[in-house]
Amino acid sequence: MAAPQRRYRSTLPTQPALPPWEQAPEKPPVGKPRAGKVRRKEHGRRRRFAVLVVVPVLLMLGSVYLHTVSGGIESREAALQEELDGARATGERLEVEVAELSAADRVRPLAREKLGMRDAGSADLEIVGDGKREDGTQNEGEAKGGEPRPR
Repeated sequence: MAAPQRRYRSTLPTQPALPPWEQAPEKPPVGKPRAGKVRRKEHGRRRRFAVLVVVPVLLMLGSVYLHTVSGGIESREAALQEELDGARATGERLEVEVAELSAADRVRPLAREKLGMRDAGSADLEIVGDGKREDGTQNEGEAKGGEPRPR
């Protein structure tokens, strides 16, 4: 098996040579980490801090806020329920009062005394017209096409 050969970067006479800082990265001395490695470690520490401290704190604050809001809503709901029960009781009381005030045995004597009204009897009833029918027309006749009715 043949081993892959290394390729070296060489400059051709048509291309300018690269400055020394772009040719090869400088190796740090032994025992001293590179700047990129330090940044990666620092970034990892920040991420771990955010996951372990900041996220739970935000979740806890959100939970406290939601609990406070739900408590306010529950107290408002209880107040509205009491108001609704009071309105229902008032409605029932008013229905009973309307039934008592509109009873026939109470209304008839008041109508006789204050308004001079009488109870309807067969002698008091009077039939107006020929009593055949009432169709709502002015001439009391049957209208089937032809000329319009007089106004």
